[in-house]
Amino acid sequence: GDDVRLDVGTALNYRHFCNKIWNAVKFVLAALGPKFVPQPPEETVPWHPMDRWVLSRLARAAGECGRRMEALEVHGAVAAVHHFWLRSFCDVYLVGGPPPV
Repeated sequence: GDDVRLDVGTALNYRHFCNKIWNAVKFVLAALGPKFVPQPPEETVPWHPMDRWVLSRLARAAGECGRRMEALEVHGAVAAVHHFWLRSFCDVYLVGGPPPV
């Protein structure tokens, strides 16, 4: 029928994911400061290798998300975004460690 299965472990994982989003946004906003004014994307050139790396990962995740949505594979699209945010943006880019080889 119309029942939705809810696994406690899955709910806890999504809670962790939402907490990670919250903390990362707070961290980035604090680092930018109150006087930050973003430049238009077409005028922004990433000069640092880590900036270029995370943008390449973002482009890859956006492509995967688009392909999955076109195929009506919502779970795969969400997984691509989830993986980028946790593994590339938060765990590598914000922490500042080297990208995985």
